Amino acid sequence: MTLQNSTVIVPNAKLASAIVPNYNIPNDEISISVDIAVSYESDLEKVERVTVEVARGVMKSVLGGVVDFEPAVSFYKFGESGVQLTIALRGKAFVDQYTIRHELIKRLHKRCREEGIEIPYPARTIYIKERLF
Repeated sequence: MTLQNSTVIVPNAKLASAIVPNYNIPNDEISISVDIAVSYESDLEKVERVTVEVARGVMKSVLGGVVDFEPAVSFYKFGESGVQLTIALRGKAFVDQYTIRHELIKRLHKRCREEGIEIPYPARTIYIKERLF
């Protein structure tokens, strides 16, 4: 049964030769990661603090969040438009990841605006050489 409430029928021959992930063993909890970028002008200490605060709030208030899980922020790349980071959260079950991710993005977007933290748009600088004929 899919999340869209459709039944999927898999022939035994295909199933016997397939690798099938089981999201319920050894337990139902699932790791959730959300990637974002912030401007190169951002104070990364502030970004980390604000992001963790928002993520903690999501874990404690959103149905399906693992209340005692401590969210983590990891800066991992100097991207084309900003510093990229990932936020680690935890859900009680596979299906909870969608609501948790949704709420985190909404709340973090709002909080970044309030705190003056810029989430950059992708940008390109184009240089045009003058042709001499």
